[in-house]
Amino acid sequence: MKIAILTVTEKGLKLANSIKENLDLDYTVIKADIYHKNIMKNMEDVFFEYDGIISIMAFGITIRSISPFIQSKVSDPAVLGIDEKGQYIVSLLSGHLGGANDLSYKIANYINGQAIISTSTDVNLKHGIDSIASRYFYEIEDTKKILLFNKAILDNIPFQIKSDKDLSYLTEFFPGSTFNKVSKEDLSFNDTDTCDNSLSIINFSFEKDNQVHQLNMREKKLVIGIGSRRGISKENVIYAVEEAIKYLNIPLSRVNSLATISIKKDELGIINASHDLGKELKIIDIHDVRNFHSYDCSKSEFVYKKFQIDGVCEQCAMIAAGEGSKLIHRKRPLNGVTVAAAISK
Repeated sequence: MKIAILTVTEKGLKLANSIKENLDLDYTVIKADIYHKNIMKNMEDVFFEYDGIISIMAFGITIRSISPFIQSKVSDPAVLGIDEKGQYIVSLLSGHLGGANDLSYKIANYINGQAIISTSTDVNLKHGIDSIASRYFYEIEDTKKILLFNKAILDNIPFQIKSDKDLSYLTEFFPGSTFNKVSKEDLSFNDTDTCDNSLSIINFSFEKDNQVHQLNMREKKLVIGIGSRRGISKENVIYAVEEAIKYLNIPLSRVNSLATISIKKDELGIINASHDLGKELKIIDIHDVRNFHSYDCSKSEFVYKKFQIDGVCEQCAMIAAGEGSKLIHRKRPLNGVTVAAAISK
């Protein structure tokens, strides 16, 4: 998540710096930047460039400054409002799909404030179907159905969940729901021209008043990139991958593949780890890595001096996830292994 923090007062700026210090330690935060004063101009600059916006000022100013840019719950960034004393952290925009609710809780924990959440499912201690889609990196086929399904959740109507992959963990979020593993042929996804057929489809359905309602999701491709020193052990690689998915708070089954660079294609520790984890290992050619550049990726002087590339794990994850991919876990070094994660567009 790329986060912009906007402030207008010196107290707000001090709080922003405190929040940034915490965000900089979070591997799921790709970057956190502070913008001070010039609110209307800064909001225009950041609204479409960041995944989350933390606005430390009067909420009226925040609302007026974002109003010209709001488009859709599908594309709008998460927007939080915080008073300059850090007492209240209010999820203002894109609470579910944009992740503003989860971000509010995270920031509240950092500064010992109170998260204020107003979405119906959350205040009733339930999980919105769009919130689950966001947390597990699923794409909802028809977002117009979200309201209908969240109303069913509030009415305690259980779902039938079907997928070609074992996603039984999803039933934990919807009490009384059941999961059935079926073949992909038994499922359908309308947007077949733009979706990778290797990715799983998830079908949610419920019956009310003798009518069956259905909502489909498809996985975004989630790839963990791996770099390592020579002769790394299988155990160290597995540990690094497990730490990455723990940090992302996802099960191993949600990972679609691993990726590394061609100069590591014979590294037994990586090969055997991918085998034991049951994940395909994609080998990214060094020339493709050399020609790949993203402002979101970190750069290693050591790696560049040795191989004339900016880095390995972040770049390989993004290349394997496909054009337009997004980094969701920046490089983390662990016992001679570096890991990162990216999702497809």
